[in-house]
Amino acid sequence: MRIGAPGGIVSSRSATAMLPTLSSLLRRRSSLPWLIVLLGIVGALAGCGGGGSSSSSVDVITPAPSAPAAPYTYAGSLERDQSITSKLTGITYPFHVYLPPGYAGSTTRYPVLYATDGQWIFSSFSRMLDQRRKDVILVSIEQGPGDRRAIDYTLVGGSTYMRFLKEELVPLIEARYRTSDTRSFVGTSYGGLLGAQLLAKEPVAAPYFKNYLLFDGAFWALTGAIVAEEDARFATSKSLAVHLVLTSANAPGNVQDVDRYEARYRSRGYTGLTIDRKSFNIAHNDVADPSFDWAADLL
Repeated sequence: MRIGAPGGIVSSRSATAMLPTLSSLLRRRSSLPWLIVLLGIVGALAGCGGGGSSSSSVDVITPAPSAPAAPYTYAGSLERDQSITSKLTGITYPFHVYLPPGYAGSTTRYPVLYATDGQWIFSSFSRMLDQRRKDVILVSIEQGPGDRRAIDYTLVGGSTYMRFLKEELVPLIEARYRTSDTRSFVGTSYGGLLGAQLLAKEPVAAPYFKNYLLFDGAFWALTGAIVAEEDARFATSKSLAVHLVLTSANAPGNVQDVDRYEARYRSRGYTGLTIDRKSFNIAHNDVADPSFDWAADLL
């Protein structure tokens, strides 16, 4: 199974499709036995999500509903609902910022975590950082309109989006906030694929991002061209002072693709490269939060 993005429930037939038959039977008293049987079928279908395919043929995963989060008071501060319009992609991207406790009253410069898919992960990631009192700024950028991540995070538009990050978003953040020169990249699924593209292109002199947190990355979509870029970088320099943090989901997920990606970088023997890896026995769509909860303590 190759998974790249959260999806919806897969269903072959809706229980409500039976309602015209129900109404016709209700007008016929002689059909009472059949009505009872039919009501039982409809109830069973509704109870299991409308029928659907077997687990072996489902291509998308929907996370189980979760209980509402308990109210939480931040020690740090949140600056939500900002936006940036890219001249490179032509897209306006909302983004959100978490500032650590004491930011406003200090002169300290802070490292920055740049996280993709802010529409899903900002609340949970910022809360985890705040609970740990991590002295780090979180910038969580949303995917933009529609399913834009399927363009920007993949090889379709990845090259342009990477320029947007480095030439437009990061300079804006570093001009607006007190940041240090330590940048980290966080991506899940297609976001992990984007991270793999960034890592393959890291400058030889000094890495642009010092930490890569790639959670169940859709590495199955990597092409020979991306691999060749990393080959060329390795031929130029055997040094890569980066901390690579990898996780995978295996119920189901991209675990085999993450295995191969990890093995490739371990086999290189780069000087300065540190790799941490953890696998979670959960579904792909549920992997971001436990991954970040583990990875945040490694930074």
